[in-house]
Amino acid sequence: MRARRMLGGVVSAVLAVLFAGVVGAPAQADPLPQFATIGTTLYSFGDVNFCAGAIDVALEAAPRRPGHVLAHVTPRGYWRGPCGNQVKLGWVGSAGVRTQDVYVGTDAGPGDTVTADLWVGMGPAKVMGVSWPIQGTFAEWYLLVP
Repeated sequence: MRARRMLGGVVSAVLAVLFAGVVGAPAQADPLPQFATIGTTLYSFGDVNFCAGAIDVALEAAPRRPGHVLAHVTPRGYWRGPCGNQVKLGWVGSAGVRTQDVYVGTDAGPGDTVTADLWVGMGPAKVMGVSWPIQGTFAEWYLLVP
């Protein structure tokens, strides 16, 4: 009788741990294999006072959303600011050819990230980013989207 109770308690504890591990696991993105040929930073002139700045763009797979890529656009600061930039993201993948504009506002400080959800499609893809109108460098990535 005592052994049966102990076995029942052990089984209950194991089931509770397994259930908590499955239910409590945070959503994480699949790895996004990528190759950036010329870097991931856009160097540009802003929309007022000829201010100059740098904008980082980072790409990651969207958690639990196959074919989606999250683009994180982060200003690194402006010289002669405050100013902002429009960043144009364009891509070609299994979902076709598309573009999306992301605006980094005039009140954006260094580190204020704007995130855009890009429907790229699963499989190989190419993403490009540039400040718009074109006033600086561009960046490009080759991806294998999960």
